[in-house]
Amino acid sequence: MRALLFDLDGTLTRGGGGGGRALARALHAKPQAAEELRKMRLDGMTDRSIARIVLAAEGDQSIPIEERMKQVSENEIDTVLAHYLDALAVECAANPYLPQPGIVELLPRLRDRSLLGLCTGNLARGAEIKLTSAGLWNYWRFGGYGSDAEPRAEIVRTAWKRAQENGATEALVIGDTPRDILAAHDAGLPACGVATGRWSVHDLATHGADMVIKDFSDTRAAVELLLQV
Repeated sequence: MRALLFDLDGTLTRGGGGGGRALARALHAKPQAAEELRKMRLDGMTDRSIARIVLAAEGDQSIPIEERMKQVSENEIDTVLAHYLDALAVECAANPYLPQPGIVELLPRLRDRSLLGLCTGNLARGAEIKLTSAGLWNYWRFGGYGSDAEPRAEIVRTAWKRAQENGATEALVIGDTPRDILAAHDAGLPACGVATGRWSVHDLATHGADMVIKDFSDTRAAVELLLQV
């Protein structure tokens, strides 16, 4: 059976920056980290890598950023992300995430014919908070999360391992950024780019997506592409 491993932000949902606002609140006592966050494009990044980069901004500015990132402790990252999850729950209660157009119609059709899994840089609890607010949490039997690993390719490998434990014999990673595509290929899996985020169909194809779809608005076309039927 085929496993379909979906990215979350920008692929399944539209959040209007809710995750970024929650992380900014978690960093309120760290002004340099908060300023670094404002400069960043978070698309396709993992929660732990985002936290590591912004916390490195609080370090000695005379040291190269790569060295400062190595100096950030796991405990520092864990503390910031714990505050982030608390802030995210508040944010999602006030401003729920929205499903991408067509997703509500698509997922029930796919669930009956494939294994649905998540493949996201979000922490597992963060993914649950976001998808619950969007009404989509109950579709997922397993996943690979930012709480499993920091590098995105390792998250893909974890999702694929869990898919196999649930009976999958093949898998396809679906995401809206070049990072999704590169991580899938690093893990030895094909990737479908979906142009629901910052990158166009052309951009995603140029970055090596094995297949590309503009969006999920045509349910029948999306089912046929993702299941190759």
